[in-house]
Amino acid sequence: MQHFCKQSFTILLLAALTLWGCTPDEKRVLPDVSGIAAPLEIVRFEQALFQLDTTNFAQGLAELATAQPEFAELFSQHLIGAGSLAAMTPEQVEYLRGFVASPIYRSVYDTTQLRYPQLDDVKADLQQALRYFRHYFPDLQAPERLTTFNAAFNYAGIIYGENELGVGLDMFLGPNFDYARYDPGAPIFSNYLTRTYTKEHLVAALVRVLIDDLFAESPPSNRLLDEMVANGKKLYILDQLLPTAPDTIKFRVTADQWTWLQDNERNLWAHLLTENLLYSTRYMDYRKLVEPSPSGAPALPEESPGESANYVGFLIVKAFMRQQPDLPLSELLLYNDAQKLLELSKYKPKRE
Repeated sequence: MQHFCKQSFTILLLAALTLWGCTPDEKRVLPDVSGIAAPLEIVRFEQALFQLDTTNFAQGLAELATAQPEFAELFSQHLIGAGSLAAMTPEQVEYLRGFVASPIYRSVYDTTQLRYPQLDDVKADLQQALRYFRHYFPDLQAPERLTTFNAAFNYAGIIYGENELGVGLDMFLGPNFDYARYDPGAPIFSNYLTRTYTKEHLVAALVRVLIDDLFAESPPSNRLLDEMVANGKKLYILDQLLPTAPDTIKFRVTADQWTWLQDNERNLWAHLLTENLLYSTRYMDYRKLVEPSPSGAPALPEESPGESANYVGFLIVKAFMRQQPDLPLSELLLYNDAQKLLELSKYKPKRE
């Protein structure tokens, strides 16, 4: 077992280790995307739905289905499980009316509206990310619509239609919202997950959905190396599309966990090698290293974050792209051989 750094280092010692251990990256130069248009329409579906007259709900629902046919059908059939609006049976209408009239979900809707009376700042941040998307992926259709919804905590972000985005605002109500009261014990309401259900994480969550769609046809993987490099590619693209976002947002970690990752890069890499994890195909042995989790324990110390191996995957991909300065970001998608990418990256963890 490798010796992992502790959180008790002084700031002075951390600075000294950084200066001694590695050469700082060259100053990052961001591409100028100011001239790239990023049209984005915001559609507040949850407002249209919850403002329907429940005493004449069938007519209002039919009108909503006519006004927003694609998303209304998607919402009813797939997001809320009420079936296709093409049927519009009395039972289906009553199901949706019950959802809208429910004191529980009405309260959640009211909280959503208090938290998000308008989305100007979200729109501006997402538009900037979409400018970078158009810059790096000029041949792909970029989203031009963001539809907001409440779906009983079933979905945070989706992509649908012609690369349009949807966001479940009820999944971004902030640290003071008591998610666990709605379904105590539900895994999605664990503290390490609800910590990211904030407005600060909203745009990053949407960009992740967009990136996941880029990799929808990637070949399956069965080794830790494959998983961590595939996730590292996604993190690298996320870093390019959200270059000014805090690292704690992009990597979904606390400030202390981010410090742990940076301090323990070398030990973490050595641990993956010496414990024969890098080429392991036993997913349960390394699941916490690539999936969201309270920590990497028991494979790693308790203070480590979940997805720690993805951080190393990101560093491998970053080293690979540094070795390929003329490679367009879009062509990173074509490198599906994790072993080959690792070799070409010439990745070496920084010295402690």
